Amino acid sequence: MLGVELLELWRAGRVQLPALAHVYDVAVRELEGVAHDDADWVTLRRELAGVLDSAGRQVLEAGVAVCVAVARYADADRVAGVEFARLRGDASRSQL
Repeated sequence: MLGVELLELWRAGRVQLPALAHVYDVAVRELEGVAHDDADWVTLRRELAGVLDSAGRQVLEAGVAVCVAVARYADADRVAGVEFARLRGDASRSQL
């Protein structure tokens, strides 16, 4: 079950979060395409675009962090598995 959960986390970090970040990127580009002469609107649009851009970058960073955590956990699990196999082998030899 753990491998399946790690795979789902990896997919979240590698696929789903980048897809969400892309939605923010599209929103920023579409927002910047809305022309208007009103100074208040221009200021609001600029601020909103900045917030959306920042959120998108944070989502991408979260995806990278999730993938790093998955890789580190998988590596630690592999090392622990090797050690467990070694100890189990030593235990079975001592029972002979």
